[in-house]
Amino acid sequence: MSYSWFRVVALTLAVVVVTGCSKPETPQEVAAEFWQAMSEKDADTVVELSTLAAVSDFDSYAQDWSDIVPDFGRVVIDDREATIVTRLPVEDGVPGERREVNTYLVERGGDWLVDYDRTGEAIMNPSPFAGLIGEMNRLGERLTASFGQSSDDLSRQMDAIAREFEAYSDQTQRRAEQAMEKYGQALQGLMEELEKSIEEALEDNQQAPERERGALQRTAADLNRSSDRLDKPDFDAFADSSRALAEAGARFSRLSDDTFKSYKRTWDAKLEEITERTRAFFEELHGSE
Repeated sequence: MSYSWFRVVALTLAVVVVTGCSKPETPQEVAAEFWQAMSEKDADTVVELSTLAAVSDFDSYAQDWSDIVPDFGRVVIDDREATIVTRLPVEDGVPGERREVNTYLVERGGDWLVDYDRTGEAIMNPSPFAGLIGEMNRLGERLTASFGQSSDDLSRQMDAIAREFEAYSDQTQRRAEQAMEKYGQALQGLMEELEKSIEEALEDNQQAPERERGALQRTAADLNRSSDRLDKPDFDAFADSSRALAEAGARFSRLSDDTFKSYKRTWDAKLEEITERTRAFFEELHGSE
């Protein structure tokens, strides 16, 4: 993330703090004021800026946040939900040491609010993989029925996973090199099998409509390019793979049943296998913490 972006965010947050009279509007502004209120033990403001129902429910997440100044990282906004990577001081840690958690927000009635309970779960059980595992479970359900889903909807779901990969990349790469290497090899093999099956379908159906053949040719090329990146697996490569698979699923769903029906069943099963392997990868990461 560029220095200029950080500078813009810092200036924006400084204006909010100094003026003190304008209501925060963006997820970033709400998160900044929420954590300022947490540091001041200002329960009224916490309730105003979050989903916490009552001042009496304010518990500070069982920690002392006095005078904390968090750093904010990647912001992901997906429709009415937002996630902001938040770097907080480590309690009883080395001065300057920080840990990464997520501040979760939801939009209600046109206003962004911190999801108090979900953010608290991230604070008190700070697994960098827990949210991803949940997303992968939901993704698995969608991929299993991918050919019955809207292709645009499938692409949005896969792209959301790609953004999650990117949001956690710095932290997870330091912790999971061996698991990433094994998963990268497995994912590469599965994508190559999918690519080979597509090439066989093209060879067997040379009289298929040119539009459909062109879509499959582009899909095979995308899978080839993306799988090549897995020679040196990292979370950027995994994000790229998820986007390539999203586009593959979208294109498969637009094919006519008459020409590629048997192959579509094979591709459906392959996408499900990829999903299961990806879920196992995140469970392995989660279990190794």
